[in-house]
Amino acid sequence: MVHDIKETRILLADNLTEIMNMREQLREFGFNSFTEVSNGLQALTTIKKYKPGVIIANLSLPKYSGLQILNSVKADPSLAKIKFIMTTAKLNRREMTELAKDGVTNTLQRPFTAEQLKEKLFELFGLSPEDLVNAAAELAGEARKLFDEEHYDEALKLYFKAVESHPLPDYYFMLARCYQQTGLLDQAIASFKNAVDKDHKHPEARSYLEKAKKKRDERNRLTALEAKATMENSTADDHVGLGKAYLNDEKVEKANSAFIRAVEKEPDNMEVRTQIGNAYLDSGLDGKAEEIFKEAIDIQPDSIHLYNRMAIALRKQNKHTDAIDLYVKALAIAPKDEGLYYNLARALAESGQKQKALKALNKALLIDPEFAEAKKLKEEYQSGNTEVVK
Repeated sequence: MVHDIKETRILLADNLTEIMNMREQLREFGFNSFTEVSNGLQALTTIKKYKPGVIIANLSLPKYSGLQILNSVKADPSLAKIKFIMTTAKLNRREMTELAKDGVTNTLQRPFTAEQLKEKLFELFGLSPEDLVNAAAELAGEARKLFDEEHYDEALKLYFKAVESHPLPDYYFMLARCYQQTGLLDQAIASFKNAVDKDHKHPEARSYLEKAKKKRDERNRLTALEAKATMENSTADDHVGLGKAYLNDEKVEKANSAFIRAVEKEPDNMEVRTQIGNAYLDSGLDGKAEEIFKEAIDIQPDSIHLYNRMAIALRKQNKHTDAIDLYVKALAIAPKDEGLYYNLARALAESGQKQKALKALNKALLIDPEFAEAKKLKEEYQSGNTEVVK
């Protein structure tokens, strides 16, 4: 019944400022069907034409007062069932008594709050605040079941109605999560913010709000990168940046396409491929990283950094033998690089060759006796703690 009431057409008869205020307040409660007039004569014509379910009229309307409108409505059998709220300035007891004698039984004295307007409106339909609370709780219970079953669209509709009836922070929070799951990020942020505004200590809303804002910023950045990449003067870096953004958004195929365009822009640029390889590596796409680092090494075969990065990609795929071979090739180029011996030791240990790993660490320490990480790793291997972090 609560939600059927919210389909009711409401006539607002007042000055423009008050109409705007009431309209916004009523929309908060879920009402969306309004007719608006600024004087009594317009009100009478409109009432006869549309037959609204509720009239909210200012007692002091120009041309035809709120009291005259009420009497005209009561006198017409086709309009007599329309519910009526009279808004007034502050009245004393005598004035209230006089209005009651004139048949005015539902009044709201200015200034009134949104909550007072809501309570008065629902009183007209015989509903108490407790009815609204109970209706909202019932809706929220049904919505949570749908959410847990991943029926997010249906859950969203019920949480929206729950918020309209009783705007609890938890209802706003779950409404926001439904918006998130259906891809409506801006609406999710607004609802998370409502939850935070109503309960600054809500255990999850603020954290979710910050994450949603970050996601929105990433989305906006992605949109800007896409626009830039479509321009004729776009650079390889533009396409690399777009590819990275796609990877962050878990759109791997689109990322692959962006990276291909980056390489097409500068086919002989080793740095472009290095950036792409690092992006794949950071995203856990180790096979793709291996491929692109190999292409980069073909362009610049004496880059120790590239050997290291490709070897990491190989190790992450448990291709320890290939990683070891790569480190050996790198050491042929830079035999005095203690970092290469250190990384070789880790690859050897990962493949079960502990003694060879210790020899590689010894060589690293010969080059740099103060190499702290090599000392620590050597101690671990010698003590029998051979657990290796890849």
